[in-house]
Amino acid sequence: MKCMECGKKITTTVSLNRGIGPVCYAKLRREQKRQKLLPFERILTTEMGGEIEQLIRETYQKRYECLGGHSGHFEIVGEWYGYPHEGGLSDKDGKRWWVYQKCSQSNYEMSYWKVTERVGRNQEVLQ
Repeated sequence: MKCMECGKKITTTVSLNRGIGPVCYAKLRREQKRQKLLPFERILTTEMGGEIEQLIRETYQKRYECLGGHSGHFEIVGEWYGYPHEGGLSDKDGKRWWVYQKCSQSNYEMSYWKVTERVGRNQEVLQ
């Protein structure tokens, strides 16, 4: 099995279970602490390819209505967050991710399908 971050071969049982080698895992943990991310949660990027890249490109900077504690206000699609999940969107390697936005006011997490549905209702793109 290869590390899902760098592609190098991983051999230890712990790393195999995580899907991430020890060096990449240490980097990931430092970044999670810096961004206050949950374990295995990460910011998704276009470099991941597949459906993840397509989602990012199609929704970047578009408006959607938030359903969280401050519902009724609009958010701008920014960074997408995700964690490994068999029911989510696939990256270029076929790994599946549960994908969501975080509300800037309430930190409410809204799934990709709810956000894309609301982006579709509101085609206005902010410059």
